[in-house]
Amino acid sequence: MPVADELAMRWRAGISTIAALLAAAPARAEPLAEVTARLGVGVAAGGGAGRATVRRSPVVATFDGAYAINAEPHVWGFAGLVIETYDRTGVGIEGGLMLPVGRRGRARVGARSVVRPYTLHGAVVGASWCWPASTVRACADLEGDVYIAGTDLPTHTAVAQVIVAIGVTFDAW
Repeated sequence: MPVADELAMRWRAGISTIAALLAAAPARAEPLAEVTARLGVGVAAGGGAGRATVRRSPVVATFDGAYAINAEPHVWGFAGLVIETYDRTGVGIEGGLMLPVGRRGRARVGARSVVRPYTLHGAVVGASWCWPASTVRACADLEGDVYIAGTDLPTHTAVAQVIVAIGVTFDAW
């Protein structure tokens, strides 16, 4: 048998063995707890009283912890710290529920409040896609925030933000 044919046969056997091992590997169990850090920026739009504005959003850093509150279907409660910086600086909190979306994704919905040095209160929705599906994951996030109350909003206005972020998540338990 020529050397090239023998190498090709061994290569195919090796690939088949690896594929069989990956197919037989158990699916990764959902973690009981996880910790996430994200950093992002996007677009903010606000309006009211007949005027509308669109501008770059503040840079938003979030540091969340999530803990499983239901096993089937998987549901986590999350809570964390929010920091807005650059054109405006503020510190706040967020919390809500998170659900798995496929093997690599998470969807979340909750409330967010910026509490210092001004106040903003509203809702947050987001989705994360993480690679690889292991205990430490790099993540890309898309998030929407709507602030409807607070001392930093003029009367009869609201501010909405769409944020694109990158982050890291690791299984804590």
